[in-house]
Amino acid sequence: MVKPLLTVKYKNQWLSETSMTWVSALGKLLIVLFSPPMQVQNTDTIFEFAKAAVEEGHEVTIFCDTDAVYNLVASQVSPDQVTPARKIAELIGRGVHVLACRESARLRGIDTKTMLIQGVVESSLGKLAELMDESDRVVAFGT
Repeated sequence: MVKPLLTVKYKNQWLSETSMTWVSALGKLLIVLFSPPMQVQNTDTIFEFAKAAVEEGHEVTIFCDTDAVYNLVASQVSPDQVTPARKIAELIGRGVHVLACRESARLRGIDTKTMLIQGVVESSLGKLAELMDESDRVVAFGT
């Protein structure tokens, strides 16, 4: 059985990409990212997705878990290259809330106090559960 790459929570039902229907009124959008930078296009996809949602006036939160916390390391922001970290920094500048799982970062040797992009908030899986409950839509990207 092939696991869908994209799942969405809509009106308290989990839908796969093959069965979802998009409605224009998103409200609060939560994007959960599990993918590391540079290995798959998920970071590029969430960048475009979040940017479009913000431009339409929706509230967007991105929660980075597991290897996705590598996307948030400040040393990866380069002024002469378009890196995943630079794209996420741009989203923060546009008003997107970006959270990093504290435990995932710790297990990967990332100090959440000193090593993350400015504006990233240290968080937890407990907070992720709250966000999932509060959000109108939840979209997860992972490998």
